[in-house]
Amino acid sequence: MQLTELSIRSQNLFIRDYIEEKKEMTTFFDYDIHSEHTWKKRYDDLMEMSFPREALADYMSAYHAKFESEAMRQNIEKIRDERSVMVVGGQQAGLLTGPLYTIHKIISIIQFAKEKETELGVPVIPVFWVAGEDHDVDEINFVYTSGEKGPVKQKLPLHNVKKAAAKRIPLDQEKTEKWLRDVFSTYEESAYTNDLLDQLLRCLRKSQTFTDFFEWIVSDLFEEDGLLLFNSGDLGVKPLERALFKHIVETNDAVTARLKDTQAAMKRAGYQPIIEAGDSQANLFYEYDEERFLIEKENGRFSISEVGLTWTKEELLQEVEEHPERFSNNVVTRPLMQETLLPTLAFMAGYGEVNYWGELKGIFEHFKLKMAPVLPRLHVTILERHINKKLPVRELSVEEVLTSGVNEKKEAHFQQSLPDSFVQAVQQAKRELANAHGVMRQEALEIEPNFEQLLDKNAKFIEDQLQFVYQKVAQRVEEKEGYILRDFERIENSLKPLDAPQERIWNIMYFLNKYGPEFFKTFKNLPFSFQNKQQIVKL
Repeated sequence: MQLTELSIRSQNLFIRDYIEEKKEMTTFFDYDIHSEHTWKKRYDDLMEMSFPREALADYMSAYHAKFESEAMRQNIEKIRDERSVMVVGGQQAGLLTGPLYTIHKIISIIQFAKEKETELGVPVIPVFWVAGEDHDVDEINFVYTSGEKGPVKQKLPLHNVKKAAAKRIPLDQEKTEKWLRDVFSTYEESAYTNDLLDQLLRCLRKSQTFTDFFEWIVSDLFEEDGLLLFNSGDLGVKPLERALFKHIVETNDAVTARLKDTQAAMKRAGYQPIIEAGDSQANLFYEYDEERFLIEKENGRFSISEVGLTWTKEELLQEVEEHPERFSNNVVTRPLMQETLLPTLAFMAGYGEVNYWGELKGIFEHFKLKMAPVLPRLHVTILERHINKKLPVRELSVEEVLTSGVNEKKEAHFQQSLPDSFVQAVQQAKRELANAHGVMRQEALEIEPNFEQLLDKNAKFIEDQLQFVYQKVAQRVEEKEGYILRDFERIENSLKPLDAPQERIWNIMYFLNKYGPEFFKTFKNLPFSFQNKQQIVKL
């Protein structure tokens, strides 16, 4: 396994400037991730703050007991140490861990925590924030597998989940096992297939919900690393969140105003905000009848119109006091909850998260908080040996495929395969027939002016017939050159499937099935660098 790096620029201007330090970012962030002094400065700032360490450690101890992991237990005890800090990142609880970027983010968290623990000489704990309260089920109930014509979405059938949070979506054991076996039937059987499938079935049988299944798989994959899981949808964590929920209710108008101010500053600087900031959003969700609804505010009252619930501010504060388990954060307030509960040395973010965290600077200031340094996660492409061998044969480079795809080279090869004499003959026939038809058209219109539409239709028919012949010949050439064109397709499907980065489509199980547990152990311990380069892992 060999690790190399490529410099591939983001298409997002905000991300590009953030990574390349091309514009002043203090308007949107509190720390400069490029400065070598940032991490000591952030650590010193955290040491001036207060966190519910004992309550948090007690809760995490109870929650993680089911995993029976000594590495987890040791890291939980470190929470009680006033010197300890955390590297935090999160994602939705996707089936089989979801797209590869979830695995890459976890590796980023663990490796950066180890690096900073050595550098600072204090306990640095890796924490993965599981978005158990997220209700966008259609984003997590599938994986892609490889089909004859590219990626195929393998969706787990669900019924009547409505707007339920992931922590509440039950997994039908029989249906999920069938779905899992269907996914594995698309993989080539290897020496590792049966053991991997058995491991996943054990995880499934210990799971009642999407979140459970996700957490058991992650805890298995990173058993030795002491990764802690913070399930934001778990009822046990809600009492710890009560105080901030109240603060959000009390200062709701200010939260919305600060968000809009920062977004306006972002637009003036030439950037595009991504958070949809409505005037009536209260920036909290409420769970009612096992569904999750966004609370709205209008004329001093809070409400959920879909189910007819309304509160005054005092009534909503009382509801938070008595039932914090009914409340959860939205995209605006989740980062605030993280900062008040967890001593976060660094937040490990995807590019989209970097963008929307930048929109929250004003809100952090309102709450008298400093936003944790927002560090872009590792972006990784796995280059399999058989794909790597095909690249020079088809005159392609990894960088070219990742940035532009293969279509241009594929089309160029195809055009070269068509004999020039045939292409020229078709073009000449089109010209000559068009000229002849023009002469005939002129004569016909002198006889009958109303024939114009008929003649247009006739000209189009003749042109279509020539194009039909061209396409049939081209199809036959494509069939003869099929093995070459399939090379282009295999390269594309591996490295840039559906015109997207590999890590956004493929799932880690394909690689675990093909290359086994030792592959993953080596992979997650590679010496990746946090220099915002594309990491290329050659197998």
